[in-house]
Amino acid sequence: MVLIAVLIAGAVAAQGISTPFAHAIRPRGFAEECFKLGAGETIRYTFESSAAVDFNIHFHRGNEAAYPVRADAVQRADDRFTAPSAEEFCLMWTNRTAAPVTVKGALSR
Repeated sequence: MVLIAVLIAGAVAAQGISTPFAHAIRPRGFAEECFKLGAGETIRYTFESSAAVDFNIHFHRGNEAAYPVRADAVQRADDRFTAPSAEEFCLMWTNRTAAPVTVKGALSR
């Protein structure tokens, strides 16, 4: 029984942990999904939106924001991000339209 639990735990660790998310973004609004990474750690992100949104990955240092990833007018992504330094990073979607937009996706370590 213990051996089975160890094998299952190892398989889950090898596959990574996936955390799904969904955001309803009001017109001219934004949504964020934040997480901490150590320097050199990688996270996989996937998302699909019901309309084109501006997307970025950013972090804050004092009053300044840095944007290691930026893309305008995207509707989907499936990519990996490696942290250049230990920070709390946020994926952010901005709805520039006059209609609500839904964004659904997942983060995987």
